[in-house]
Amino acid sequence: MKRTLGLLLTIVTTIDVVKADSVVDTRKIVEKSTAEWNLAFAAGRLDDVMSFYAPDAMMLEPNGTVAKGTREIRDFWQTMIRQGDYAMDVIDVRGESNGTIVTTSRFSDIKTLQSAAPQRIRYLFGGVIYSVFKQQPDGSWKAEVQRWQSAHNT
Repeated sequence: MKRTLGLLLTIVTTIDVVKADSVVDTRKIVEKSTAEWNLAFAAGRLDDVMSFYAPDAMMLEPNGTVAKGTREIRDFWQTMIRQGDYAMDVIDVRGESNGTIVTTSRFSDIKTLQSAAPQRIRYLFGGVIYSVFKQQPDGSWKAEVQRWQSAHNT
């Protein structure tokens, strides 16, 4: 009985460690992807921004329009790149089953103030972006669904 209890305790402890590592790894995946997305967007590299989307991705845009597929999503981001400098900040990450990660991000507008020492200020929009990332057969992670939730239509 003592041996069985010890074995059970070892298994439970190991499972908790694996879960903890999985949460950390999931967060690292999302943080890395978000940093790469921010760099690509800031540089205006639309092809690199689009590399974060699965071919059959779908996005619910802030105005409620549904963009299906990379062509429509590309049009949206091309317009955003022309309008200014933006960045995403990860708020929450949840690893789900079957190679899926659900994230909540904040989208902010970045302005550079021209003064003696140029200063960058981030203005947060009043909403969040929910994304569902799915692990692809090649091991990469791509957004399959994104939903922008404005604070005004909750």
